[in-house]
Amino acid sequence: MSHRSWMYDRKYPGGRIVKARFKDGVEEFVTYAMSQDIVKSEGGIRCPCIKCMCGSIESAENVKAHLEKVGFMNDYYVWKHHGEREPMNINIEFDVNTDVSSSGAQAECGNFGRMQDMVGDALGVNMSYEGGGQEEIIPNNKALKFYAMMEEVNKPLYEGASDSKLSMCVRLLAAKSNWNVPEDCLEFFSKMMLDATPVKDNMPTSYYDASRLVSKLGLQVKKIDCCVNGCMLFYDNEFGTNDDALEECKFCNAPRYQVRNSDIHRKQKKVSVKSMFYLPIIPRL
Repeated sequence: MSHRSWMYDRKYPGGRIVKARFKDGVEEFVTYAMSQDIVKSEGGIRCPCIKCMCGSIESAENVKAHLEKVGFMNDYYVWKHHGEREPMNINIEFDVNTDVSSSGAQAECGNFGRMQDMVGDALGVNMSYEGGGQEEIIPNNKALKFYAMMEEVNKPLYEGASDSKLSMCVRLLAAKSNWNVPEDCLEFFSKMMLDATPVKDNMPTSYYDASRLVSKLGLQVKKIDCCVNGCMLFYDNEFGTNDDALEECKFCNAPRYQVRNSDIHRKQKKVSVKSMFYLPIIPRL
């Protein structure tokens, strides 16, 4: 059964991109199953994915989707629930390889993690392969850099630690956002953690270090001025609304900027009375 080793070799390292070889194998399985009398009599294919485990009869398209998402159930080199007879002589090598491959497949079926999913979406990396063909498609340069970066920042802070450098950086930035913690205070906390831990390689050294690491993930944010009374936003959009140049609300005439000094001839940086932060959702989709 070495020719079916593809059944438990579903994805590239990193846990996201399904190999073309696996997709071709799934097509072979579905074609074989659809030609069997038992499948015709049952009106569909018993899905052999790790969740259904041949307990659910599905259409060919659903079976393909299930297998590409979670993989085959353990030790299903012989398709006995789909009309194939189990061979009489199975050598020891097959048994050993089956156990090893099955355990690996079971471990692989875990999700890559919510944080990794969010970062993958925000970075815009191509996380799926839609083409067919016989050759396996390797990740592009952008995806490879993304995987390398995620592997580096997700290393534990030290042996046995539950936190990584990325999670610590996110927690520091969340503290600033949730409780309006000053940057100097975060700098103090960063240095205190560095002094307290014996392993300092993976710890964020400062607030700047934490924000710089998270900014590399491509999570965009836009600051938009708005009317103090909530009448409008001061920004230009693709529908022809050009309000970014306005200095007062066109509905209630409230000023956009604070009056900081009575000397109007003195050049000062304009500070908006009210503003909002916008996280674009379309680039993530």
